[in-house]
Amino acid sequence: MDLLGDISRKLNLVDHLAFGGVCRSWRMSALASERDVIASQPPLVVLPSISADKVLSLYNIFEENTYQIELPTFASKECCGLSSGYLVFQDRKGQDELWLINPITRHELKFPTPPTNISHTTITSPPTPSDSSIVALSKDFVRLLFYRPSDDKWTIYKTPEPKCFYADVIVFKGQVYVLTCNGKIWNLRLQSYASITLFAVCDNPVRCSTILRRFSFQYRLNVFLVVSDDELLMLNFRVFTRPKIFKVDLQTRKGVVTNSLGDKALFIADMSRALISNPTKWGGRNNCIYALDYYVDPIYVLSLEGEILQTLKDTGSSSCRKCTFYSSYWYFPNKCFHVDFLNEN
Repeated sequence: MDLLGDISRKLNLVDHLAFGGVCRSWRMSALASERDVIASQPPLVVLPSISADKVLSLYNIFEENTYQIELPTFASKECCGLSSGYLVFQDRKGQDELWLINPITRHELKFPTPPTNISHTTITSPPTPSDSSIVALSKDFVRLLFYRPSDDKWTIYKTPEPKCFYADVIVFKGQVYVLTCNGKIWNLRLQSYASITLFAVCDNPVRCSTILRRFSFQYRLNVFLVVSDDELLMLNFRVFTRPKIFKVDLQTRKGVVTNSLGDKALFIADMSRALISNPTKWGGRNNCIYALDYYVDPIYVLSLEGEILQTLKDTGSSSCRKCTFYSSYWYFPNKCFHVDFLNEN
């Protein structure tokens, strides 16, 4: 059994999953080492696909390998977000339930159909069907949506200021924080009378640009929230320009500019981002940004001054509105067992 455990810990992600499917004893060995193996995996790129409706393609930028994982069919659905290792799927016509699936653990969750198409989702409770709650932004970024099992329906919050758009939403230290495109961070409080109050301001006004995607406009936002250990960061980023990174001081409620990520690197895409410690263990770089821009392929490794340090191999992906995954995202295996707990007091 110890020998099997040693072998399973040295396998890559897909081989580890296959290893556990051979027989019962191998399955037990794989389960014993599952957390260690998954946590050791690098960020992977979710590749767009037009034809596949059951196969998820994940690209390892460090090994230049593509893994394929078979899932229940997601035909007629599109991926609208990622949270805690779960891919979030919604029906293109808005008729079916919201479906979440973890492609590694194969665990599934379902939520009632949201009243509008959504984006930027966050699971806010333990991932069990009876306890899970979810926060999301509408796809036009003008509404914040929240649902918990005790609710009869989704709760909708409009933007707290006129002529402003939501940009991102996260759960940090038991609280829901929402970023608007003008660099303000708001706290959504979920007591008996829910309200959105201003929490912090980063002195960095941002303009939202718009892009035309076929027949509909979607707002292209360049500000994001990122959680790193016990720190809340705000990022103003666009490929080929110098990024601005703010550490939010929870006492003064101000954003303080930082010029170093230390031994970490920021992996960023349109709907997924994370600070990853010591990517040098996979042959990567520290104190830099791995950028998966909506329009850009290949992947660029950028310094914190916005200079190109490295151009990684073209993944062969392309943007396509008919795809289940119509743009590339980062998938973080190490987040499969991490959920941000919500404190409603």
